Amino acid sequence: MIFLAGALLAALALLGLTLPWWSPRFMRPRGLARRDANAALYRERLAQLPNEVGGGTVSAQAAEELKGELAARLLEDAAEATSQEPVARSSRWVPIAVTAALVLFAAGWYLAAGSWRTQALVDLARIDPEAARVIGADRMIGELEEHLKAEPGDAESWIWLARSYRGRERYALAAEALEKASALKAQQDPDLLTEWGEVIAFTQERTLTGRPAEKFQQALALAPDHPRALWYAGAAAMQAGDERGAIEHWERLLQQDLPHELRAPLEVKLAELRQHAGLPAVAAAKSAPAAGGSAIVLHVNVNLAPEFRSRIGADDTVFVYAVDPSGPPMPLAVKRLPASVLPELSVDLTDADSPMPTRKLSSVDRWRVVARVSKSGNAMPQSGDLEGSVEFSRGANNAASVLINHARP
Repeated sequence: MIFLAGALLAALALLGLTLPWWSPRFMRPRGLARRDANAALYRERLAQLPNEVGGGTVSAQAAEELKGELAARLLEDAAEATSQEPVARSSRWVPIAVTAALVLFAAGWYLAAGSWRTQALVDLARIDPEAARVIGADRMIGELEEHLKAEPGDAESWIWLARSYRGRERYALAAEALEKASALKAQQDPDLLTEWGEVIAFTQERTLTGRPAEKFQQALALAPDHPRALWYAGAAAMQAGDERGAIEHWERLLQQDLPHELRAPLEVKLAELRQHAGLPAVAAAKSAPAAGGSAIVLHVNVNLAPEFRSRIGADDTVFVYAVDPSGPPMPLAVKRLPASVLPELSVDLTDADSPMPTRKLSSVDRWRVVARVSKSGNAMPQSGDLEGSVEFSRGANNAASVLINHARP
């Protein structure tokens, strides 16, 4: 609509600029205007002659000769004006032609620019956002494909095309586009290699072993601390049954400043892997109580509220963990058990249950103990998980009772 409005405004502006051309005085042929002026002078002069003859200023014979001369001049002017009339009349079509050309140009620009399609997409988004997203993505893909036909050496456009294909779940084409982008790069890019590995994994039903693992290793050869490459390399090692390889990659990843949403489940998973691989827990093997602290045991009794007992499944998992209420949300100690032990369970949390070598139960004097039943088995809280918690401070027996009595929103 903006282009159409611009065209109309331009037409109005041109009309305003050419308005003087449309005035009767201007549109009148100049030859005709001079003829009319001469005719008026002729009539005025003829009206004066009788007075001059009567006053003796001009003789009757001279007056007759003057009339003939004036008539001849008037005829001559009329003939000249008539010969100029077609040219003068043709000039009135100049503003019309210019205005029409401008309007046609604006209309063509509007259609070529596709603004009507953009407006249609905006209208569709109000009704069906998902359909509008799909159409927009397909339009972008088409434009990128056309651009790359003309400029196949544009590596960044190949990357954007790959991401557009990925958004439409066309993973094989996305992998091909990333391969072309990688070949065009002067130097290998760890981000691009990691993304390439991800896309290849989608083409083989999310299997990270094989070619995806190769791409992750290539990325790590260029950037040993690349977070995404470390994460996927660890996951690929897990799929290949290489628990020690997964531990190596993920422990390196934990040395970085990770968000809690990633760090917490990773620490829990690493604790499980160490135990399963027969490796000592990091906290027990490498750490001692923090300065001013002493080894401590939290005795936790967990009960499941009666109204939630029918919602526990055979494959559910219960996590019991302690955190520092005034500190970061990472667990100081955690235990993972099958939910079949409920509705009642007793568990002890100690420094040996800490997933972190630098933060343990004994490093603080107050804890918040949480018991959570997970349907997915994921250490990260999920909507619908059953949960209960309690806070308490260091005391004589360090015992706490937790009632699982609500579901996470």
